[in-house]
Amino acid sequence: MTPDQYCQEKAAQSGSSFYYSFLFLPPERRRAITALYALCRQLDDTVDEASDASVARLKLAWWRTEIERLFDGKPEHPVTQALAPHLVACGITRDRLLEIVDGMEMDLDQTRYLDYPALQRYCRRAAGVVGELSAGIFGYADAQTLAYADRLGLAFQLTNIIRDVGDDAARAASTCRSTNCSSSTSRRPTS
Repeated sequence: MTPDQYCQEKAAQSGSSFYYSFLFLPPERRRAITALYALCRQLDDTVDEASDASVARLKLAWWRTEIERLFDGKPEHPVTQALAPHLVACGITRDRLLEIVDGMEMDLDQTRYLDYPALQRYCRRAAGVVGELSAGIFGYADAQTLAYADRLGLAFQLTNIIRDVGDDAARAASTCRSTNCSSSTSRRPTS
């Protein structure tokens, strides 16, 4: 299996409608966006599938090293091997890729943001920077496109957070039922 095939399989398995939209792109751009998407899936799965945060941190540290290898011209993972030919042409930078890893680490560190600037920082790392990278792959010409891509990423991530509120609440309630913590988490104000 080639690195491009690996990425295509990873993207198709996700079940996301993004994958099907990629099919309408010219071949080089399609390969680049599929590799970026596969990288994001790998990073997201690292956090979402880990039952132990310390294991997820070790895996994210490995990905940081792999991104360094990518920019040193020695990528080892099929996803970074597939991304390598597109770095220069698409303006894919080390800092932006590492910022995505920063966002994944934020998922491990915190699940609530008590102020909007902190939430914005998380959304930028989780989605805004991906929008900027995507704009480079799509061949933007107007510099304002990057600001728009960042804001669109913020909107998408906020939408994801809002969409997941119900699922997260149900998961917390289920955890409380199974550990008998409902009395400590669902207190009503007393009069």
